[in-house]
Amino acid sequence: NQTVCLGSPARFITKATGSGLTYQWRRGNVNLVNGLNILGVTTDTLRFNATTILDTATNYNVIISSTCSARDTSINVSLNISTPPIIVTEPTNQIACAASSASFTAVVSGNGFTYQWRKGNVNLVNGGNISGANSATLIINPVSLSDVASNYNLVVTNACNFTDSSVNVSLTVNVLPIAIASSNSPICVGKTINLSAQTVTSGTYTWSGPNGFSSTVQNPNIVNSLLADSGNYTLVVTQNGCNSTLVNLNVIVKACVNIVFSIPEGFSPNGDGINDLFVIKGIENYPALSIHVYNRWGNSVLEASPYLNNWNGKSNSDVTIGGDDLPIGTYFYIINLGDGSPDRKGTIYLNK
Repeated sequence: NQTVCLGSPARFITKATGSGLTYQWRRGNVNLVNGLNILGVTTDTLRFNATTILDTATNYNVIISSTCSARDTSINVSLNISTPPIIVTEPTNQIACAASSASFTAVVSGNGFTYQWRKGNVNLVNGGNISGANSATLIINPVSLSDVASNYNLVVTNACNFTDSSVNVSLTVNVLPIAIASSNSPICVGKTINLSAQTVTSGTYTWSGPNGFSSTVQNPNIVNSLLADSGNYTLVVTQNGCNSTLVNLNVIVKACVNIVFSIPEGFSPNGDGINDLFVIKGIENYPALSIHVYNRWGNSVLEASPYLNNWNGKSNSDVTIGGDDLPIGTYFYIINLGDGSPDRKGTIYLNK
């Protein structure tokens, strides 16, 4: 049996013993005849000058005769022609999310060939995030922005050095969106839980949480919250088919007692031990509370953050009249509770 490259010469040789031998090469039961391409049909060597696809067969044989009309017939042998490989299914463009995998695949007809995937004219080598560089399927796992290109291609080569090349195909890598979540936690039972996600252009949002909560709204609300709504909430943002990393957000719902909060209308810092300090009731529930006090001319006489219920009627400002002790009169305050609620504004009467 012979396998040769298309267009190459080929020959079959037989050896026989006997006297007065004659030869007749056949294809099956059909005698071959000398021509431009085939020679030696009546010798011990059948020659093909330049093989073609039409010469492919599995039943070449030779009949050998002697002067006594005795005959012997050889076994059938084959002539296989190695033809150029052909890419019958081209690879296609791929889009993948960063840190995921992508692959290019081609289907090739023929036999005895090798594969070589390339990026432009540069051969790819297995290793790192590349595998299958010498197979029908090239795998890039995981992909990154450095893998983005528009010229991935495959070259197939057979033993006769015949080649076929695929079209150039592209790899597009979409970056993963970033999910940022926040809430107004902690809150009291019965209040509204406000969940919010940072805006991602063309993004979609998937929330899930305790008590069977789920939502696809960017900034969902849970009204009349229950203790069962406390726990871990998760957010995933999807953009261009790519999912962000899962973000966890802890929300606390607590059973709150009624908070007593009272700002006095005045005080008398005269040293008698009674009402000598400006004391705000319930201030312990607002550890970030700050206060600014102004006189009737708009000058600051007190700034404290946090305020510790320790104002004794003295100015802590550089603007004073007659020393640090402030005169009897009406003063104006601005109080910030430090909890995001609006400022409290009012007047204080300082008496002595």
